Amino acid sequence: MNRPTIHANCLVVGTKGILIRGQSGSGKSSLSEALIESAQVRGQFAALVSDDRVQLRVDSGRLTAEPPSTLQGLMEIRGFGIVQVRHLPKAQVHLIVDLIGLEEMERIPEHAVANVMLEGAQLSGIKCPAVAPQSALRLIRWAFRHLFPGSPDYF
Repeated sequence: MNRPTIHANCLVVGTKGILIRGQSGSGKSSLSEALIESAQVRGQFAALVSDDRVQLRVDSGRLTAEPPSTLQGLMEIRGFGIVQVRHLPKAQVHLIVDLIGLEEMERIPEHAVANVMLEGAQLSGIKCPAVAPQSALRLIRWAFRHLFPGSPDYF
């Protein structure tokens, strides 16, 4: 039986799972690719879990993401097509990234990293500008530094 999916991407960088939510065309795949490539350039492990659709499950308060079986190892490159990529079968989610319009971004938010409830699990979340992978990468780098002090700089 297939579980319901949400419109999102999931990837793992180092030992941390990142769930990226956003509208169609907001840059989820571009950001996923930028994060993976940046981590790999620094000698860190990084791989896609799922592109475009993600199945979520909560077990003991931990949120796990996995791809629908029809999307395993596939990524859409807008304007190019569907490609096969290195992937993992599932990941525990540690950070939720919501891609929003630049005009919606607060210049200096009261809480750069917020608490987010998803499927009954409490997680950390940040907002990043849509269709701006380098700006989003920078914000995710700082969120990781805040959330996981002492961890390597993955990006």
